[in-house]
Amino acid sequence: MRKVYSFLILSISLVTLSCNDSGAIPISDNTFVHNEKVYKVIDNEITELANLENDSISKSEVLNPNLKSYGETSLGFVKPGASAELKAVYRGDQLFFKLRLDGINDLRSSYSGGGFSINLTDEYDFQLHTIPVDKNEMIAIVDENGDPTYFEYNGKAQMSSEVYKAIKDFSVSSYLRKGY
Repeated sequence: MRKVYSFLILSISLVTLSCNDSGAIPISDNTFVHNEKVYKVIDNEITELANLENDSISKSEVLNPNLKSYGETSLGFVKPGASAELKAVYRGDQLFFKLRLDGINDLRSSYSGGGFSINLTDEYDFQLHTIPVDKNEMIAIVDENGDPTYFEYNGKAQMSSEVYKAIKDFSVSSYLRKGY
């Protein structure tokens, strides 16, 4: 047992010495200073927060969350006149989003299962990230008679800041199963 503890202490000492040789100075969890720049590890990526050689303070676009509307897309392949709208905000390494489906008021009565996929794409129309949404997780927003007027889904997806910054558009695909 002493050999195990001795080995652990020796290992920790070597790791500590090697970290100190890099010149990085830890200042908080996942944040450190190296070569006069402040870095933070977000979603396993090193993000530069500040340059200590400058006398001005710049704000990171990713660290200042803003609501972004990705617009509306047609779901005419599911039902004529149907559409989807996506709004999102990025915080930390999470994309918080709201998907709204209009024109599919019979979603629960006409389809026995399945759902939708939100496909986030870049400026070249390459798919960056896909988020599945089960039909049963959609929330029906009803009118005064209790009839659905539209469906909504509030969700979140983990992604890197680089993927988030590259998102320019979205599409929605369906894997709904018709009811019998």
